[in-house]
Amino acid sequence: EFDAGEDDAEGFDSLLDSESVATKLDLARAYIDMGDSEGAREMLEEVLQEGDTQQQADAQTLLDNIG
Repeated sequence: EFDAGEDDAEGFDSLLDSESVATKLDLARAYIDMGDSEGAREMLEEVLQEGDTQQQADAQTLLDNIG
């Protein structure tokens, strides 16, 4: 009998979260390239809340560069 426990579901959720944060970082970079610092800032604020330590550091660096 196969029992998909809580751990499996939790792991899947965190995988999705990490994926979407990476996407937000990419989007923020694209916004910066287009000169849309406001759009970039919104994405980066979300990354700062949702991302892992490395992603937060990347987001902070980009925010510092936007000024």
